[in-house]
Amino acid sequence: MSQAPRMLSLRLDGKPVIYASYMSFIEYGGVFVPTNDTFKMGEEIMLMLELVGQANTEKFLIPTKICWINSNPSSSGRPKGIGLAFGTDEQSVKAKNAFEALLSGILNNERPTYTL
Repeated sequence: MSQAPRMLSLRLDGKPVIYASYMSFIEYGGVFVPTNDTFKMGEEIMLMLELVGQANTEKFLIPTKICWINSNPSSSGRPKGIGLAFGTDEQSVKAKNAFEALLSGILNNERPTYTL
């Protein structure tokens, strides 16, 4: 019997935090989640994601996999946490599209993010 994936919840409020958290360089998109918990690469996580935009709040329940681990906060302001890769399921696609709509026009600039 396989174990149910761990659950995490993340609320991103405002463009600067949404920009810093979104991982556009991942094939299907992804998001950085600040956490002090211990995880393993490839571990499956069920993510309850809340994106708070200017006009509305969107919520997604997304099956993800850990693709990035930052176990030590950096002096450049990158917090401790994990990167979660989205897949090709409907909720992942909707979340990726919501991130990219909210970040339209600023997605490919040179500002640092929580991961790269």
